[in-house]
Amino acid sequence: MTAAGLNFAPISAGKFRRNHFDSKFAKLMNLSTLGPNARDGLRTIQGVTQALRILRKFKPDVVFLKGGFVCMPVGIAARMLGVPFVIHESDVTPGITNRVLSRWAAKIAVGFPVKSYQVFDPAKLVYVGNPVRQDILKAHRLEGLAHFGLDDKRPVILITGGSQGAAQINSVVLGSVAELVEKYQVIHQAGESDIGRVQFELSRMGKIAHIERYHSFGFLTADMGLALAAADLVVGRAGVNTINDCAVLAKPTILIPNYEMAGHQVENARVLSRLGAVRVLDGARLTPAGFVAEIDRVLSSDEEQERLSKAIHAFARLEAASDMAKLVLETGRRHRSVKQKPNMEPNE
Repeated sequence: MTAAGLNFAPISAGKFRRNHFDSKFAKLMNLSTLGPNARDGLRTIQGVTQALRILRKFKPDVVFLKGGFVCMPVGIAARMLGVPFVIHESDVTPGITNRVLSRWAAKIAVGFPVKSYQVFDPAKLVYVGNPVRQDILKAHRLEGLAHFGLDDKRPVILITGGSQGAAQINSVVLGSVAELVEKYQVIHQAGESDIGRVQFELSRMGKIAHIERYHSFGFLTADMGLALAAADLVVGRAGVNTINDCAVLAKPTILIPNYEMAGHQVENARVLSRLGAVRVLDGARLTPAGFVAEIDRVLSSDEEQERLSKAIHAFARLEAASDMAKLVLETGRRHRSVKQKPNMEPNE
């Protein structure tokens, strides 16, 4: 934040763990999370006190909250001081913080079409989309191909499990890599925590024809824009960053949402799938043969690629950042004008 020329003030905050209560037996408490939840509850209270002190000093006309658990004490403090706030929800399924703060929010900016949300007051919703990283827009396909040493005559598949990687996806890739490189070139972001296993398992397979067409990485940072630019097909989780990048670049996409750890990914994928914008695979049931068959189904059909490309691009909001800023500023202006409006005496 300071590098961007913005003042930064830390506060305490705590994360509520939703598995504190068993879904089927509400009276049975999960003792493994009871202590951490109690501890983080105290941190949240402390954070509210700190946020009150900061807001009183700064005297903002409006507060913008992104939805992480650190936003909870700030939102509560803003509510106590009568300062309006705008929240942004990237996913279809809101987290606990945004669910709580939405009842007091002046406006709720959302990353998917308004009709996708069932738990928010529809009168507060504004569809702005999710902000676009500029490095994603600047990369060119030929630049990406050259960077990774790829052939422009052979289709390129980008496979990613997100910044942390996904062991489930990685295992399927390892089981299908020999078939994939027969026809395609693969850029595989395996995640820093799993790249060692991937490379070790690959070394145990012996000689694989055309293995030079397979490129594995732990994590792609600045290179991700180039990888996306080079890709003819993207395979990944259903996080908003992956979806947003593919939508902006109109990339045919196959999603493998994380059903176990991130329910919001399932809903993200479901919304897009219903509109024909992506193809969705169940990672728990996925086999290497099924994985290859789905990729073949997309890359063997120009019509399918064009259909997916157009459908997902409809979700792109290139002006998301500026539209969100306008919404926040307008909310602040309205609040400021109300504060400055002189009290009118009733006519006698």
